[in-house]
Amino acid sequence: MTDELATARADLAFLRNLAEGDPRPSAGASLLLMTAGLLYGFETLIHWIGVSGLVALPDWVHFAAAIVGTGGFLLALAFILWMDRNQPTGTAARKAYETAFMAAGLANLSMAFVFGFNAFRTQDFTLWLYYVPVVFALQGAAWFVASRVQKRLWYGVVAIGWYLAAAALGLTMNDPAMFNLIASLALLGLMAVPGFVLWRLSRAAD
Repeated sequence: MTDELATARADLAFLRNLAEGDPRPSAGASLLLMTAGLLYGFETLIHWIGVSGLVALPDWVHFAAAIVGTGGFLLALAFILWMDRNQPTGTAARKAYETAFMAAGLANLSMAFVFGFNAFRTQDFTLWLYYVPVVFALQGAAWFVASRVQKRLWYGVVAIGWYLAAAALGLTMNDPAMFNLIASLALLGLMAVPGFVLWRLSRAAD
């Protein structure tokens, strides 16, 4: 009876660890967050430099920055997915953690179509600007889920940061310089930096 009880406890401990084990994302997912934050952060920083009047930038520079940002992200996404193709899926908690970010990403893509199509249809670029706060709010939602899953305070702080940044963007729609500056600081501080931290933690755990 004692041996059976010990075995049952060991099985329960194993199942608990399987379900509630380390929910940190993989190194690839963390690296993707960091890469996206850097690429889009510097893209919006270039836009801010141009619209703020600090340096007179021709239109092709803004266009090139957008191409490099999106193109670089898609290349990084393809490379990281290929590198992680044989990686284990991880625990249920980790899958829940990563699913939140994937869901936010898919929602972003659908909203990009909605706002992009209507901005092109109406020839009103202002509509596209409303897409950016939506992205930020969805990032906040993903980080909020992550904070609840892993119960880490700093995840919640990042989530609040995204929500505040989304609200700040909504208040600065008529100020392109401030709008781009807020976007750049948020992308670098709330995506690139946390992505780097998670990547280091994931690497240390391997």
